[in-house]
Amino acid sequence: MKVDEVKVPLREVRKAIKEFYNPDEWHFITVNGTDLGGKVELKWFFAKYGEKEVFKVFTAEAGYDDEIPTITYIIPSAWISEWELADLLGLNVEGAKKGLFLEPDSPQAPLRRG
Repeated sequence: MKVDEVKVPLREVRKAIKEFYNPDEWHFITVNGTDLGGKVELKWFFAKYGEKEVFKVFTAEAGYDDEIPTITYIIPSAWISEWELADLLGLNVEGAKKGLFLEPDSPQAPLRRG
């Protein structure tokens, strides 16, 4: 497996993905987050079409109150992954609404440590 991981500042994620992304070469898989305690590590995953196990990952760290830039301007289907971040980690993702994955009376941000 080949994974090319690029760490970028949060404010430059959208620009970096826009410059990289070619929809004829790469498939957006998902964006996920890991709570590191006090901050979150975010990873945007892409797989290369026609090649097995070739991935590109953009990584950025964010504080709980930071606004996470959306990439739906580049990849419209990314909205579902972004809304998942908003619900499960309680993050402020640009344009994302909360309540798609969680019931109003369920624990909020269940993947957040504290």
